Order: sequence, then structure tokens, then C-alpha cells
Amino acid sequence: MGRKDDVPMHRIPPSKRMEQAFFQSVFEGSGFLSGMVQAGAQLMLQRALEEEVTVFLERGHYKRGKRLQSGYRNGYEPAAISSGEGKIQVELPQTRETEFSFRSVILELWQRRSENLEKLIPALYVKGLSQRDIERALKENLGVDKVSRSVVSKSSKKIYSDFDQWRKRDLSGYKILYLFLDSHYLALRQGTDKKEGVLVAWGVTEEGKKVLLHIDRGERESYDCWKTFAEDMKLRGLNGPLLVIVDGNSGLKKMLWECFSYSLIQRCQVHKMRNILSKLPKDIHTKMKRLIHSAFYARDYSEGLRIARDIIARFEDEFPSAMECLAESLEDVLCVLKFPATHRKSIRSTNLLERLLGESKRRTKVSPRFPTEKSCLSLVYAVLIDVSAHWHGLKMTPKIEEDLAVLRASCRKQKIPTPELVQPKDLELVKV
Repeated sequence: MGRKDDVPMHRIPPSKRMEQAFFQSVFEGSGFLSGMVQAGAQLMLQRALEEEVTVFLERGHYKRGKRLQSGYRNGYEPAAISSGEGKIQVELPQTRETEFSFRSVILELWQRRSENLEKLIPALYVKGLSQRDIERALKENLGVDKVSRSVVSKSSKKIYSDFDQWRKRDLSGYKILYLFLDSHYLALRQGTDKKEGVLVAWGVTEEGKKVLLHIDRGERESYDCWKTFAEDMKLRGLNGPLLVIVDGNSGLKKMLWECFSYSLIQRCQVHKMRNILSKLPKDIHTKMKRLIHSAFYARDYSEGLRIARDIIARFEDEFPSAMECLAESLEDVLCVLKFPATHRKSIRSTNLLERLLGESKRRTKVSPRFPTEKSCLSLVYAVLIDVSAHWHGLKMTPKIEEDLAVLRASCRKQKIPTPELVQPKDLELVKV
């Protein structure tokens, strides 16, 4: 028979049992250092939880006596808390017959900290920090020794989930005025240096707001890839934009006639200038650039067309390749001059998208190879969403809106698909 003051085993606080197990593992040398660290953290946290309920009830474990708070301990419920060393199993004290229900402030703060870390880690990753950089930052600022694989996995799954929802979302709510299309190349696969194309679309709405629309895998010059890319957006409700801004590759041009046949096309002037200068001697670059800019930045479309044709006539014998390049799709290159002057700077090239893609490329260098295509696209999405959050919109006024409405109406009347692309629904628009 035990002594009168013996306490039954089930009444021993969990912290006492954890303490015994911890010191036994230390004395016997039965655990790795990381296991001992986790056991020590478990012990300290359990003690804190038990002290917290003692303060709440204003009396010790299985002690009787006068107190201000009514109620009793009512056993424990198992709980798991995330930490840098993985999950820590604790026993959460329960109470009964209390005026107010017991809620552990310690547990809430710990869980909130864990949740904040889970939000912070993907945010830092998206900013271009490697896992090693993130671990160093967390250790220096928050005392977190390492980021567990489970936290990294959760972060990745969160980005994947967000991307899946984003790429399937309804686009019918966006009334797109200007649509920008571009692509860049990334080394997507582990085990190979081959780079693959990522297609990107963003737009400006009729309210002047800039919005990222779509990201997908695809080859830059492939008509089939661009058509699938565009049809995906249209199936999700994308309206026909007034203007599509592109760099002018062959796959894009054919797709535009099929998918956006009543939209105006703006060929990127930066790409065009780059191509022209590549066909000229370097000592004439400055002079020719100034001349061509006088056409690109003319007062209106007709003046720009006249200046460009004068340049072509003047230099076509001396620099035939360069002038042929300038003449190719000249109407599309100067299309921006039909639009409000305050918008021209933003729509004459795909520069913003190129800068965006360049930033994406820089940040994704922390993962030079992705285990899956989805992991690559998900990170590109997260980076682009992060960068695009700082975009400024375009100014819209009643006069600008009126001018754009007139231009759109004019396009509907005049823009006719090429004969080989005419569909039955379009026949009524074709005047014989």
C-alpha cells in the first residue's frame, strides 16, 4: 500500500512525465541532439501551459483552498504545435465549471507565430531569396534556427493552390482595353540546361487598371501555343480588346487574326528599332534612331506614316535591309498614334512586360531548376503577382473614353478578317 501522500500516476502533470523522459534520454544517450532539442522545447512549452492554467484557476495542480475563480482542472487534450524542429506534441490543460472558458494565450501566440512564418516564407521566396537566405534572415531576426521541410512544403502547396485558382478564374469581369502579350525562357526541368518558353498576358481595363491575366507554358514562335493560350482566356470570358501590343513574331501574328480579328495591333516599337539598328552600321545608329523617332513620336498617325515613308524613300538604296525592316508592318508599328497622347507612352511597346519578366527571371534564379513544370509556373505567377501589385494605372477622362469609343466603333466597321479566315458569323460584315 502506498503512502497517504502518494499521487496516482494519472494525476502526475504531463510536464513531470516529459521531464523524466527527457532526462532519461540524456543520461542514457538514447537520442540525437535534434531529438533532445525537441524534447527540451516540448518540456518548456508544457510547463508554460500548466503554469498558465494554474494562474487561471489561481491554485496549483490538485491543490485545494480558497480562490477567486471557480472551476476545476479537467484533464488534458493532445495538441501539436509547429516549430523549426517539426511538430511538438503537448497536452493542453482543460477546465470545467469555470465562469469563463480557458483559452491558452501561449498556444494562440505560438500558433499565430507559426502561421505568420508560413505566410512570410513564401513571400520571402517570391522576393528572390533562396531557402538558405530565408533561414539566415529568420535566425538573425526571429531566432528560428531552420525552416522545416513541412513548412517549405506548405508554402509550396499554398502557391500551387493560389496559382490553380488564379489560372481558372473568370475573366468576364475585366473589360480589357489594351492587351499585352509576351514571353521569356526559363530552364524548367531538372537534369537539363534546355530553356523553355513561358507565355504571359496582362491588360489595361476600361477603368485604367492594369491586371495580370494569364501565364502558361508555350513556345514563343509557335502559332499553336499562342492560339491555345488566347483561347483559354477567351473561354474564361475575356472580351475583345481594342488594342493588342506584341513583339511581332510569326506565331503571334497568325493567332491575332484568328482570335482578335477586330482588335487593332501595335507592334512593339522597341523591338522594331532594335531590329532596324541591327541592320545598320554603328556609326549611323544615332542619326537613324533620331529620324525614326520623329515618325514614332509624331503628332498623329497620318503624320507619322508620312515621315516614315520619307525616311524609307531617302535611305532604301543605301540601306535596303534596314528600310525593308522599317516598312514591314509599318501601319501596326505606328498604330499607337491613333490613341490618346496620354496613353501612348504606356502602349507603344511591351517594355513593362519585359521588365516584369526580367524581374521574374532574376528572382527565380534561386531555383535554377524546377522539379515540375507546375512548380516553375507557380513561382513565376507568385513573382509577377507580387511585382504587379505596384503597377500604376492609366488616366481615364470622359474625353479619353469618348475618343476610345469612337475608335472601337470604327474598328468594328472597318476591320475585316483576311479571306481565308472568314467564318460564317462574319459574312454579314463583309461588303461585296
